[in-house]
Amino acid sequence: MKRAAAARRNICVVLRRHLGQRTVLGIAIPVLAGHIESALRRAKFRGLTERQIESGFKELSSRFVRSEYHSTYLHRALARFLVDSEGRYRIRPELITDVPINELQQLRQELIDSLRTAYERRQAVIANLAAACSLPTGQIKERYALIDSYLRQIAGNRGEMFEVVSFAVLREYFRTFGFSLQRFSTTHANDGGMDFVAGEAIYQVTTDESLQKIRRDLAKAPGTKRVLVRPNLGPAGVDLDRENVLETIELKDLLSHFISWLMSRDQRSKQAQHLQRVLEIALAEFRREDWAETEAKIRPN
Repeated sequence: MKRAAAARRNICVVLRRHLGQRTVLGIAIPVLAGHIESALRRAKFRGLTERQIESGFKELSSRFVRSEYHSTYLHRALARFLVDSEGRYRIRPELITDVPINELQQLRQELIDSLRTAYERRQAVIANLAAACSLPTGQIKERYALIDSYLRQIAGNRGEMFEVVSFAVLREYFRTFGFSLQRFSTTHANDGGMDFVAGEAIYQVTTDESLQKIRRDLAKAPGTKRVLVRPNLGPAGVDLDRENVLETIELKDLLSHFISWLMSRDQRSKQAQHLQRVLEIALAEFRREDWAETEAKIRPN
């Protein structure tokens, strides 16, 4: 029993929960590499300074992380798997003790491969969205099909696809009625996480449907009005604080109401105006995360 518990807590298990998450692995990989290098030299690993971790983060970023370094990422890693000793950071001893060097080397390569895969997938999404934006304006159903398929992609990088595309749909929907929906709190996210604000309420969007996640979200700014955007609210909705939660929007609502309304207007005019803007907004948000794009290219009309 104790051996099984230890296995659940080792660094391989912990970091595999974060495969593809660029801001977590951008911190973890340089520190893990330091442990491996010291083990190969049969030397005690003193840990890396924050400057050294930042340097390693930037090296990964030059290849496929596509995020700027923030100390927030290091603070989160401390809460998960790192320990600080006099300004030097190491993996917690209980997570790495007795893990063979070959397993650490395999883990490091697996983490790097997951970042590469996530980056390549993002580039494919950008290419698909750009191609859809270039379709003739009369091709409404083709645009709808892509938006529909992307909204249904709940898994992967903590639901980034659902979060970005739901924002694009809701922003265009409310724009048609003269309301502005703006995104915020994405700079320090692991996944391009999308919260957005309009009027007096914060729209909090996530693919985590657990009651614990809802409670954490509500605790972030007590007393602030919310609209919860989830793939499926589920039984957790029974315990919602109705005083502060104005409404909930689920995947079925996005598909059956919001997108359908935009599509019906496009079909009436026989021009993909609304769905085109949804695609442009989503494309701009993905390009915003991939800051290799020039500023001129990432802004939607």
